Amino acid sequence: MERTYFLFFVALVLLHFIATISATIIVAKNQNNTVDLKALLAFKAAIFDPQRIIPINWSTSSTSVCYWIGITCNARHHRVAAIDLSYMGIAGTIPPQLGNLSFLVKLNLMNNSFHGHLPTELSYLRRLKYISLENKGFSGSLSGRLSNFTKLETIRLGFNFFTGNLPEEFSALPKLKLVEIQYNQLVGPLPRALFNLSSLQFIGFTNNSLSGYLPACICDHLPQLQGLYLSYNHFEGEIPSGIGDCSKLQVLVLFDNKLNGHIPKGIWNLTTLTKIYLDWTDLTGTYVFSFFLRYNRGCCCGMFISQRRGVERWG
Repeated sequence: MERTYFLFFVALVLLHFIATISATIIVAKNQNNTVDLKALLAFKAAIFDPQRIIPINWSTSSTSVCYWIGITCNARHHRVAAIDLSYMGIAGTIPPQLGNLSFLVKLNLMNNSFHGHLPTELSYLRRLKYISLENKGFSGSLSGRLSNFTKLETIRLGFNFFTGNLPEEFSALPKLKLVEIQYNQLVGPLPRALFNLSSLQFIGFTNNSLSGYLPACICDHLPQLQGLYLSYNHFEGEIPSGIGDCSKLQVLVLFDNKLNGHIPKGIWNLTTLTKIYLDWTDLTGTYVFSFFLRYNRGCCCGMFISQRRGVERWG
């Protein structure tokens, strides 16, 4: 009899323990969901939507933010993992509360009309892998905005009004594969740290006011580089001979700069190269027409060489 009471007592203790743990988990989960809810409501308040899709759909009467348009939650924690409001014709600003979405992996607001500075609180998004803010109105400096994004793989910030130098924190982004910050108002040289990111595949800074020399070791640590887009800037000096070491390079766009000197012969050893644009520079030398025929099945796409000085063609 005593044994029966003892087992009954143990069972009650275990049930109480399980109930307490379950309640704690539920409370914690609800608190986390409340954090995401508050962040998204702050974002909603900062958005102007002439079609009223966001104001109507992002409603607190919904069972969960995970069902809101443009929102994706992860399966395990039911936390906001992605915001994709691209091509929705909306405008507004990014509120600092967005930095509280601690599980956010993707932020895509491209092709809208957002404006203003990027809040420093975005640096709290340590899980972020993809950010696309290609709009027509973001402004301010990018310095100090990237150092915490250690998992970032894609940066698209083109067609805005960002000013100042490119941030030096690229060394803190070891997984970066693509960086596009074209059509802005950036100045100064390319950060050397950018050319030490072995995972980098595409570099795009078209139409800024960047200057200086292309680093001599441009391809020493970029084994995956496929596209280099630096046209409409103020780079000077020669194209580094090491450009021929980018064995996977497919597109090289350097036109409308102040580059001079000979076109490096190593370029023509790049068997993957399909497009090269070097016009409106002061480059001289010879380019090999047969190179493109040999490696591109007779399709010569994108062969624009200097129009300022005589560049011979042979082959």
